[in-house]
Amino acid sequence: MTDKEKSYSKIQWFFLVIFIPIVFTAILAGVILSLLGVNVIEKAKDVAANVPFVADYVAPEEEEEPVDVAAFEQAIAEQQAEVERLQSELTRKEEEISELERELAQLEESQTIERELAAREEQELENIAQTYEAMSAKNAAAIISDLPIEEALLHISQVSIDVRADILGKMDSELAADLMSRLANS
Repeated sequence: MTDKEKSYSKIQWFFLVIFIPIVFTAILAGVILSLLGVNVIEKAKDVAANVPFVADYVAPEEEEEPVDVAAFEQAIAEQQAEVERLQSELTRKEEEISELERELAQLEESQTIERELAAREEQELENIAQTYEAMSAKNAAAIISDLPIEEALLHISQVSIDVRADILGKMDSELAADLMSRLANS
């Protein structure tokens, strides 16, 4: 055997007999210790921090600041109080919204009823106007003269212009003049 083969065999012997068993033993010990609840990584960092030259590359463990549990509990209590306040406000607003929706529905219903009544009144006024147009001007003038002035104005405004002229011509001149001036102003 040559010297070169002997040097390779010594290197192989070193890896096979010394290096690989030591690495295997270290890994096995680390796994067993971590299963037993020992923090192997932290312990290794502590040991490495004491070794010269290696300590420069291992970052020192930063100290955690103590936690003020009372301050956190107070903050949580304040936030819970705020949540409760906001929930009660939300409930109040929802009740207010539902009340306003009820009022809106009532207003819409009353508007619908008012529109129906106005449509009926309009139809009634048209029917009254047709009745006046079917009558003689003398009889229509006598009926309108006996009505209150506002109602007479409303009735006379619904008939056609030709019939209105005939009816006003058969009325008392003062009443006709008053009705005409009110018709002109409305």
